[in-house]
Amino acid sequence: MNKTIKVAGITLISIAVLIVVGVIFIYSSLDSIVKAAVESVASDMTQTEVTLDNVSISPTTGEGSLSGFTMSNPEGFKSDDAFKFENISIKVDPTSIANDVVIINEIRITAPHITYEVGPSKSNIDTINENAQTNSNSSESSDSGSDSGPKFIVEHLYLNDGEISVAAAPLGDKTIDVALPNIHLKDIGKGDSGASPDVILKAALGAVSKNITGALGSVDLKGLAKGVTDGVKGVADGVADGASAVTDTVGDAASGAGEGLKDAADGAGDALKGLLGD
Repeated sequence: MNKTIKVAGITLISIAVLIVVGVIFIYSSLDSIVKAAVESVASDMTQTEVTLDNVSISPTTGEGSLSGFTMSNPEGFKSDDAFKFENISIKVDPTSIANDVVIINEIRITAPHITYEVGPSKSNIDTINENAQTNSNSSESSDSGSDSGPKFIVEHLYLNDGEISVAAAPLGDKTIDVALPNIHLKDIGKGDSGASPDVILKAALGAVSKNITGALGSVDLKGLAKGVTDGVKGVADGVADGASAVTDTVGDAASGAGEGLKDAADGAGDALKGLLGD
């Protein structure tokens, strides 16, 4: 009896130690877990390269910051970056960190810089948003409603004091700078018992794209797009004209060489006839 109680006591102590170790691991690794998750999920969804310089979140207060967020442009665009956020502050409910659903009280992105590059058919932001929507839908279909992966509830997400720089080939190295209206999203994932990181990113990018469209209402995007298209066409025509000129030159040279060979052959024939006394 005493032996059984002793064994049970040791087992409970062992379980308690494992739980404590697990909690300590989660808390001590929180920064690296968040950094890896943001970079991996955002890069896969948007088909760009997403990097974070640093993540610092206090496991006791739940407050922290993410610095140096950069999202590159998709293939086919010349600008280096599409999004740059120097500072993102975050407040997490510390009691929920080890739970199945982590509650994020607030995400605040201050002074985000967005480069909107006009392409011949669509912009870089349109391309990124389409990638995010498509890959998020694919992810949701493959999960089929499963509970795999962490879930979050974001009570408030802010983007304040942002700036959009419009870039296009007709502008050269210059840009048209426009203020981005403030964005405030509430209760992402609250009605669905939490949202996966890709659903949160999809919601954020959708709101950003919508606000960008509204902010750029005074910019002649169609005219810039036409300028890009005309520029591409001009380059293509120039290449075609150059190729045609090369072909004509080679053709003329070949023709000249053929006539020269014919004259030489005729001259040799006449000389041979003279030797034979003909």
